[in-house]
Amino acid sequence: MSMTICTGMILAALVGCAPESKPSPTPTPAFASEAEAFAAAEEVYRAYNDALNAKRGGDAKADPTALLTGQILDEEITAAQQLESAEIKLEGRAELLSFVGVRADLSGSVLEVVARACLDISGVRAIDSSGVDVTAAGRSDVYAVAVHFTGDRDALLISEYNVLAEFPC
Repeated sequence: MSMTICTGMILAALVGCAPESKPSPTPTPAFASEAEAFAAAEEVYRAYNDALNAKRGGDAKADPTALLTGQILDEEITAAQQLESAEIKLEGRAELLSFVGVRADLSGSVLEVVARACLDISGVRAIDSSGVDVTAAGRSDVYAVAVHFTGDRDALLISEYNVLAEFPC
């Protein structure tokens, strides 16, 4: 709440500072509904997948980590370093098959959204330094993930990402 300016210490002590008659602002929710929060989360997840695809396609400017925060950011950086040290490059595109909002907590100062996504990674391959495809044999090409988002009134970021073996796509 803003206060009117009182001049001088004595005047302040004698008269005091009176609050202006303006009402204090009420925080506005970042999203008016769960549906809006789920749509924003899907937009972030699609942007993340697009950035991963661009990076695997050779776009040096693509930065999927810009959409991550917390532990998942650290894990992704570590995984990228491990691939680099093993001289393995990921190539190809992953496709988002579905995205479904599960829950959204919009009441606190930190917003939380959880969603489930299905990905098709059949187009992604691991290639070693001699150009040999070293993609794991028998891997599942389609899988489900639980994606957690956290954020504030300005942006959501991916904060957790878990494969859901028990959930079929």
